[in-house]
Formats: sequence, C-alpha cells, structure tokens
Amino acid sequence: MKLTETIRQANLATDPERFTAVRVAVGITVIVSVLALIAQGFVRTAPALVAIIGIPAGFLLSYRMRHTDALKLKAVLAIALIISVIGFFGELVSSFQDGLVDIQVPLAELFLWVQVIHSLHVPARRDLMFSLASSAAMMAITAALSISSSLGIFIALWAVGVMVSLMLAYRSSIADLPPLGDPVASITPGATKAAARSVAILGLTSILVFLALPSARASRSFTFPAELPSSTALGSPGSLSNPSLGSRANRNQSDTSNGVAGSGYFGFAEQLDTSARGRPDDTLVMRVRASAPAFWRGQTFDVWDGVTWTVSDNASTTIGGQAPIQVPLTIGDLPQPADDFIQTFYIEQPGPNLVFGAYRMSEVYFDARFLFQQPDGALRAGSDLGRGAVYTVISQRPYVTESLLKVSDPLRTDLPISMDPFLQLPDGIPQRVLDLAQEITADSPTTYDKIQALEDWMAQNTTYSLDIPPLPDGADSVDEYLFETRQGFCEQIGTSLVVMLRSLGVPSRLAVGFIPGERNSLTGLYEVRASDAHSWAEVYFPGVGWQGFDPTAQVPLAGEFEPPATAGSAVVAWIRDNASLVGRTLGITLALVLVIGFGGMLTMVIGRIVTERRRKANRSWVERITETLEYAGSTHDRPRQDHETIREYVAALAAGPLPDPRLREVGEIIAREAFGLITDHEGRATGERLLEEITGRSPN
Repeated sequence: MKLTETIRQANLATDPERFTAVRVAVGITVIVSVLALIAQGFVRTAPALVAIIGIPAGFLLSYRMRHTDALKLKAVLAIALIISVIGFFGELVSSFQDGLVDIQVPLAELFLWVQVIHSLHVPARRDLMFSLASSAAMMAITAALSISSSLGIFIALWAVGVMVSLMLAYRSSIADLPPLGDPVASITPGATKAAARSVAILGLTSILVFLALPSARASRSFTFPAELPSSTALGSPGSLSNPSLGSRANRNQSDTSNGVAGSGYFGFAEQLDTSARGRPDDTLVMRVRASAPAFWRGQTFDVWDGVTWTVSDNASTTIGGQAPIQVPLTIGDLPQPADDFIQTFYIEQPGPNLVFGAYRMSEVYFDARFLFQQPDGALRAGSDLGRGAVYTVISQRPYVTESLLKVSDPLRTDLPISMDPFLQLPDGIPQRVLDLAQEITADSPTTYDKIQALEDWMAQNTTYSLDIPPLPDGADSVDEYLFETRQGFCEQIGTSLVVMLRSLGVPSRLAVGFIPGERNSLTGLYEVRASDAHSWAEVYFPGVGWQGFDPTAQVPLAGEFEPPATAGSAVVAWIRDNASLVGRTLGITLALVLVIGFGGMLTMVIGRIVTERRRKANRSWVERITETLEYAGSTHDRPRQDHETIREYVAALAAGPLPDPRLREVGEIIAREAFGLITDHEGRATGERLLEEITGRSPN
C-alpha cells in the first residue's frame, strides 16, 4: 500500500459526535479556561484576542466539516502546531535569563495556541474529550501562576462545565449502544439518573481531595520572579522617589490638594514628621508570596529632634551585577547561619521606589542591573515601581524566640561604637519622659522584659486613635503622647518606644514599611493595603541583629508561625477571617437564587397558559366536539378510558349515564370526520346540534 493511501486510510472520517449539546458544553468549558488564563494577565493581547475569537469560530467550522476527512485541514493544523512549538522554543532561548520564571508566559501562550489549533478539528467525541483534558492542563498552569483569589470564580465555572460536558458525553455514548428493547426507554430516565449520580460522586470526591491537600503555603519557590513592565529612570540615581505623595508640603495626609494619592504614606519620604495627621486608605498596594508573616521593611530613621525623624547618613552605595543582586551587611547586621526566607512582591499600585523585604535582605532578584543601598540596609530602585512590577527578595532570618532574645541582652554587652547613633536623644527632651521609662522598667531584668513592660504600659495607659488633635507648636511628640493626650497611632507609639529604650541605653531606631497584611488562605499570598503602612521600633540584640517590636501589630517571631496544615483548614480560616464577606455573598447568592427561581416558575406558568390558549385556539373540529363529549361524560361519572375509541366510549355512555340513542349518531359523525369522511358543514352542524340537545353543552 502506498504511503499516501496509508495516510488517507488512517485519516478517514470517524463517526462524528451527534449530540450538539456536547460540543456546546465542551466549547464553553474551553473558553472559560482560556478566559481564566487571560484574566490573570499571563498572555499578551494579540494571542488573547485570537483565542477569544478563534476558538468559537473553530468549533463552528469543525461542526460544519464533521462528516469530511478534512485531510488538507489536518495538514495545515499539523504545520501550525509545529510552528507554534518552534516559536515557543525560539522565544524561550531568546528571553531565558533568570531561570524557570522565563518559561511561564511562553508556556501559557503555547497552550493557548494548541487550544486554538485543535478547536478547528474536533469532529468526534474523543476529540472533544481531548479539548476538555487540554482545558484541565491550562487551568492547572493558570492556578500555578495565579496570585489572585479571583481565579476561584473561573475554577467554579470550569468545574460546572466539565461536569455538564461529561454527563452529556455519557448520555451520548449510551445512545450509541444497540437498544435492548424500546430504544427510547433505553436512554431515559435511568441513564440520566446514572450519569447525574456519577457526576455527583466525581464532584464530591474532587471536593474531599481538595480539602485534604496541603494548604497554599508558598513555602517553596522554584522560580524567582522579577519584572519591570514599564519604568521611568529617576533623574538622580539613588534618590528616594514616591509619586503617591505628589508635591506634599502640608502636614495633613488626607489633604489631596498637592497631588497626594489616597494610598500615599508620608513615612516613605526623606523624613518622617510625627506632627502629620491622617492615614492612607485601603487601596491594595501589593501582594506578597511568602511562607510566613513579617514586617515588610522599607527604610529606617535614626535621628530624632522631638518632632521629626531624619537619617544621619543619606549616602547611597551602588550594588549590582548578575542576578541575584547580593546585598552587603550594614551597621548592626550580623553574619550568622539562618534559613532562607523567600518573598516575592507583586506591586499593584504605584508607590515609593523602595525595595521592601523582611529583615535582613541578602539577595534580590530584580529586573535591573543595579540597586542603591542606604547605610541602614534599605534598598532603592533606580526607577519608579509601578503596577505590574515584580521582584523577589531572599532574607536571612535567624530562628528568633523569646528565650533567645532574653539571653542576647544589649545592656549586658559592651556595644560597638557604631551603635552610638542609635542611642541619640535630642537636647531638651522632657525629664518626665526619661523618668517614666525608668519607672516602668525598674523590675524588668532583661532588655526583652523592659520592651514588654513598656509596650504593656502604653497598651494600658494610652489609646490607639487615628483621630488625634494637632501637635501644639513647640511641643515634644513623645511627651504629648505619653502625658497630655495619651492618644496616637503607630508613629507616636513606635517613636515613644524608641525614645524610652534609648534613654535606658538600648540601641534602637524607627523603621517604616508594611505589616504583613491579610493572608489569603486560598492563594497563600499576603494582600497588603495602603492602610497597612506602618512604623515600629527596631532594637539591636547582640548575636541576633535588629529585631522589630510594636505594641500595635501582632507579628509572630520567626520561630513561632505555623500555617494551616490542609487546604480544608485554610478554607475554614479564610471563611472565619472573612465572615462578613461570606455572609454578604451568601445573602446575595440566596437572593439571586430566589429571584431566578421565582422568575423561572412564573415563566413556566405563563408559558403553560399561553401554550394552552394557543392549543385551544388551534383545535380541530373533531378535537373540540370530542372534548365536549368527554366533559359531559366526566360530569356523569363516566370519564373516557385511555384504550377506548370514540365509538366504544359513545356506546358506553349510551348504555349508562346518557341513555339517548342519538348519541351513537354523534359518535358516528365524530369518527367519520376524524377519518376525513365528512367534509361538509351540514354534517358537523348536525353533530353539534345533537350533542347540545343530549348534554346541554355546545362545542367551544
């Protein structure tokens, strides 16, 4: 046999799928998986548009060509598939720089092209099932790359699509089997119930398996994403830029007259003015993939003048080279064995060019050759960081516990001279502030105990408030907070802790950044909002380095955090943390179900009424007069039986409840009319007249 003949035989048209509903269900399911991938931003605009338009068109074309061999089309599709694979490897080679992360987008687009190409030829059920399996692979890739819980909506829709597709395909396969008896009875309703039961078991099994899977901990990372989709280089390399603060020149955070964005935080600036009032809004500014919560530190301040924090040394050092960028140690940092703590930051809102990360950053994967390091270890990018920017930080976090900090006491150690700036206090600091620190910590044996005592005192004797009065001219912020208003927020509280610790001889400084944010139990990512901007105290511990403390934010030490064990417990935790959202969603869903259900029932009732009216309006003469006869019989307790012909029924009535011999003549007229033997008006009129005389009713 010649090669061409062999190829032709191998590609003969197979039995096409006869159930159009199977095609429609599979097509919709595939489109949902494609939309999920596009919505997560993993593909570029052109491939996305081709997929959205091409896949439905492909399914339609395939339906029209389902009875043909389509040899030429198959050849074209094979060539297109080869070109797509070659393009994937070509793009991979040209852009491969930072490892597996560079595979993500090309791989996602390759799966998209495969779906588009395959949709052009899906004549048989097996081809449709392959499309369904490919959509599962695409959803798996999307889930692996996704950082948003919005994917859950697509997963739910896709799961419903898969179940419906499988159920319809099962019904279609049953219909293909040779009938054992009545062909209609062989596919309904037993087959439908069996298919529904199979789908229910599959769905329940899937849910149980999902709940038993390990939770999304994000504790292992095979890639180190870093991307700057668009950036504008700063005019002065190493300088601090924060477009969210506009040209801020006043001391009111909520005053947007100078271009201050609602998400802008006045702490991400060259200085921090504790007389400023107001806080950022709840705008989502970034997501963080990390295995544990931490302070996402931006920068620190070490010089205090009673109202404003500044830095003693603002000189930047350029660091860079091949990825990852190595971050040198700075003052107070200690080289010691520690576990890698990997964090990937996904920027959602333009903000400062600070590179955030848990203390102490050791390596940074950043889509630029250079970064700028400040003397306190803070890192600045050489360009603005807008929405879509991604970078990965690796930090060295010692396994810190309460007992370790009690042993590593700076008050029992000769501190190096480099710690002197962190003991600085301004001239003229109120004596009662110094006396209060001594009084509160008099019975605390270690520095850690003193910190706890100061935090406890502020928690019991002061109030956290975002609505505090303006700072009087010439007043000391710490004195005003501790003795006058006894109200403040994180800047006043953190500053007071640093000042009192310094008065005791404990090296400390004020740090600014973000608290961890709310952990999304489904994605495993921390969702950080502008209102999570924070300031806290950093205290130096010999042998440990800098450790953050704050009485207003509960962030566990590195050795104290345990994430949920399973996806089920993570879901429970998420529901508990979002009880109000879950309640609103359930309420809205229930309301929609009720509205849709009521609307459906009302539509059915109206539909039945309309159908009945149309049926009555379109009845034949035989139907109308037969209904009149049957009604008369029913009113005399003799309804017509299913097996009775009209002649048999008339005979039964004449022999029983309606003993009128003319009734047989009426039955004869109806029977003859039903078989088309009477076509004149006179015959019908006679039948109607006799029936009215016998029963008292005329046909209507």
